[in-house]
Amino acid sequence: MKHFLYRILCAAAFFILIPVAFTFLFQRNGDNPLQKAEFLEQDQTTEALFDEDILPGIIANEISMDTELEAMKAQAVIARTNCLRAVEQGEELPEGLTRGEMIRLWGQENFTEYYNRLEESISSTKGVTMVYQGDYIRADFHKSSAGYTRDAAELYGNEDFPYLKSVDSRRDLSSVDFLKVVFYTPKQFVEKGKELFSEETKNAVEEITAEQLLSQIVVTKRDTAGYVAEVTIDGTVRSGEELRLIYDWNSSAFSLKEVEGEIRVVTKGFGHGLGVSLYGADQLAAGGYAYKDILKYFYNGIEFVTQYD
Repeated sequence: MKHFLYRILCAAAFFILIPVAFTFLFQRNGDNPLQKAEFLEQDQTTEALFDEDILPGIIANEISMDTELEAMKAQAVIARTNCLRAVEQGEELPEGLTRGEMIRLWGQENFTEYYNRLEESISSTKGVTMVYQGDYIRADFHKSSAGYTRDAAELYGNEDFPYLKSVDSRRDLSSVDFLKVVFYTPKQFVEKGKELFSEETKNAVEEITAEQLLSQIVVTKRDTAGYVAEVTIDGTVRSGEELRLIYDWNSSAFSLKEVEGEIRVVTKGFGHGLGVSLYGADQLAAGGYAYKDILKYFYNGIEFVTQYD
């Protein structure tokens, strides 16, 4: 009976002392999980929620791998800034490619070289972000401009993004994407943009001529960079960006003209035209610009902040 009671007491002591011992060890090593959880809950900074390992896939999804290294560094800062801004505002992170997608895109023989360039652009700009008056900027970029980048105040009608000003980017004129010409029959034009037109126009689409249709489409406002800000269609005001997205045009810097019974659409540039022109950035890098100089050229009044080492 004594041995039986002794074994019970030993077992009870074991179960009581083990948690105490673990608590003592964690406290000595500074790794008490309860204290750690409490710390994270109280000090969940934006930077703590961001992992630089996602940057290669994001950058790979945004630029060509034959981009000049300084322009690639600039894109690394853009991607990092946009990620931290998204985390801070509770938004989705920019989309990125997986390693498998990179291999399929570049080929196995190019993967190591290209991935090393991505890692170099990230490591050499580690922690560098762009802020305006202490806040992360919305680091917009596009493939190439129409010769000048756009002023966000003209596009949105407010001063929410004062760092997105129009700048000279006439280097883009040599881009293969600078100019694109597309032709539509009147029927094709109305059917593709059917939500833009009245029922009367849609019902008469078989008989209407290109000249008659264009008489109902009037560009009423362009911004200083040459992009269409407003266009009136069948008496209704639309934005140039709305037409760009509906028709899948390269940009909203477009012009319309009747040519031999068809509607000719000419676009300049590729993308929305705000912020950095990727082609222009690459040209600046080729001309000797460092990545910070490139970013300061396209983003007005920004400052660089290194968030972590």
